[in-house]
Amino acid sequence: MSARLLLIADPGRYPDADGDVPCFYRAAARHSDLEPLHLATDQINRCLASQWQLTPLPAELDHPSFLALGKAPSLPFVAGEIDVVFCRSLKPFPPGYLQVLQGLEQQLRFLNRPSSKIQQLKPQFLSEVAGAFLPSHLVSSDPTEIATFLERHGQVVAKQGNSTQAQGVFRLHRSHGVYLIEHAHGQRAEQRSLSAVLEQLQRGTDEPLQFMRFLQRTSEGDKRVVVLDGQILGAYVRRSATGHWVNNVAAGGRCALAAITDAERQAIEATWPAYASLGLRVLGYDFLQDDCGTWRVSEINVGNVGGFARLQQLGGPPALDHLLAWIADFAGADAALQIRLAQPRDDAAIAAIYQRAIDQGGITMDERRFAPQAVAEKREELRDRGCLLVATRLGEVLGWAELKTYSPRAGYSRCAETSVYVHPCAQGQGVGAQLLQQLIAKAQDLGYVHLVAKVVAGNDHSIRFHQRFGYECVGIQRRIGYLRGRWYDVTILQRLLQAEPELTNG
Repeated sequence: MSARLLLIADPGRYPDADGDVPCFYRAAARHSDLEPLHLATDQINRCLASQWQLTPLPAELDHPSFLALGKAPSLPFVAGEIDVVFCRSLKPFPPGYLQVLQGLEQQLRFLNRPSSKIQQLKPQFLSEVAGAFLPSHLVSSDPTEIATFLERHGQVVAKQGNSTQAQGVFRLHRSHGVYLIEHAHGQRAEQRSLSAVLEQLQRGTDEPLQFMRFLQRTSEGDKRVVVLDGQILGAYVRRSATGHWVNNVAAGGRCALAAITDAERQAIEATWPAYASLGLRVLGYDFLQDDCGTWRVSEINVGNVGGFARLQQLGGPPALDHLLAWIADFAGADAALQIRLAQPRDDAAIAAIYQRAIDQGGITMDERRFAPQAVAEKREELRDRGCLLVATRLGEVLGWAELKTYSPRAGYSRCAETSVYVHPCAQGQGVGAQLLQQLIAKAQDLGYVHLVAKVVAGNDHSIRFHQRFGYECVGIQRRIGYLRGRWYDVTILQRLLQAEPELTNG
C-alpha cells in the first residue's frame, strides 16, 4: 500500500523547471510507493479545521502543471489519512508558518519536526551544536563584543537566521573609520557607526546576528554534502563564475561533483545525531575552505532537498531516488516508544524541550538560554547517584526525566529529587508516565527511599500527574520564586518508596 506524503510548498516561487523543488515533486509523483498530496504554503491555516482540501499529484507532472497546482482540483482528507509530511516552503518563512505546523505535531508525522526547526533557526543553535567545526565565530547583538570581534579578524561575515539563498548574508569590514557593508548579492553601503551597521543588518529581526571570520579561500567554492538520517550520500562544489565571495547557485554558482574529506566526515558524524534526536533528518551541510585549506562548516540546512536532485543531475549517486524510498519506509516505520539513558547525541533535544518550558513560563524557575553543553554537564554530575532518561520514538527525543540527589549533606543520602519534561507534541500519550515509572525504578535501584518533586504552584496538570504515581502534597513554599516581575509559590510533593527505611551502621 502506498504511503500518503503531504508536501507543503509554494510552487510559484520555483519558476525554473530544473529547480530543486519541482524536481522533487516530479520524482515523488512517479514513485510507486508514494501517494503525494500538495498543500500551498498560504493555505496551512486551513489545516486547523477537521477536514483539509489537498491536491493529489498526477503521475506525470510537467512544470506548467506544477506551477498551476493551486488551481488544480482538491479532495477532502483528515489528519489520520496522511502518513508523513514534508514541508518545502522556501525561507524566509511567513510569520506564524512554523507555529501553525507545530500545532499539528500531535496529529502528523513530520520528516522534519516544525518545533525543532524553530529551535534550529535560533542564531545560537549552530554554534551550540557544531561550534567546534566552525571558523572563529560570535553570536551577539552587543556592539562592544561585535566591535572586538571585527577588530580581531578585520573582515567578517554577518548572517541572519531565517534567510535563504544568501538574502540575509553580508560581508563587513572597517576602513579609514568607515564601516563597509557588502550584501551577498552585490549591494554596497557605508555607515559611520557600528550601531547604524547593526540597525541595517538586523532589519526585519530582533534576533542576534551570527558573525564568522571571513575565509580568504572562499573563492575555492562552497561545498554541499547531502546527509539523510546520518547517511552521507554525496557532495558537490558550487563555485562562483566571477570569483565572487558568494558561490551558491542563486548567486550564479556553477556545480561540480566533489570528494568528501576526512574532516568533513568527522564534522558530520559528530553533529548529525543531535539533529536526528530533534527529528531533523534531511540535512545539507555547507563547507567553506579555511585559509589553511581545511573545509569548515559554514551552515547546516534542514529539510532542504536541493542537494538530492543536484547530485543526480551531475551524474552522481541516485540521492533523490534514495530519499523517496527512505520516505516511504519512514512513513510505515514502527513508532513504539523507547525509554533509555540519555546519551551525548540527546543533549540538543533535551535542551530544546527544557528551553520551551523556560520560554513558556510558570513551569520552571529558570530563565537562561539552556544550551546542550549544560545538559552534558548535568549528565556528568548525575553519573554516580542519579540519571537522565529520554523517551524516544523513531529516534526523536519526546521527553526527558532527571533523578538527582536532594542534597549533598550525608543525612539526605537516601532522598532524591525527580523532574519530568515532555515535548508538547507528545503530551497526553503516556510519555511522561513511562518516564516517571522508569525513574522511580532507577531510584529504587540506587537505594533511594524518599522522592521529592517541586512543582510551580498553579501547574495543576503536573501536580495531578505526580499524584497518580503516589506522590502527595506536603506543603507550599510561598513567594519563593521571582521571575519576569512576578512572584511564584512552589508546591512540594513527596513519595516514600519504603515506609520505614532500613538503617545501616556507619
